[in-house]
Amino acid sequence: MYPTMMPPLAALETTAPLDVRVLAHIVDNTHDHELFAPALDGESAEERAAREAAAADIIDDLVDEARGCSA
Repeated sequence: MYPTMMPPLAALETTAPLDVRVLAHIVDNTHDHELFAPALDGESAEERAAREAAAADIIDDLVDEARGCSA
């Protein structure tokens, strides 16, 4: 039995190896510190949700772009 703080081992396993080129591409193209900040002073919950959604879309685009470059 696993402690409640630990995820099951199956959750830690992955079928695809990590391609560090994808991570490098993301790091090289995410320079907007305000967009990717955990929180901004004076930001409402709605503004934060919108900013986080925009950042997630950018990350998704960068992952897709990197996969296309590395394929």
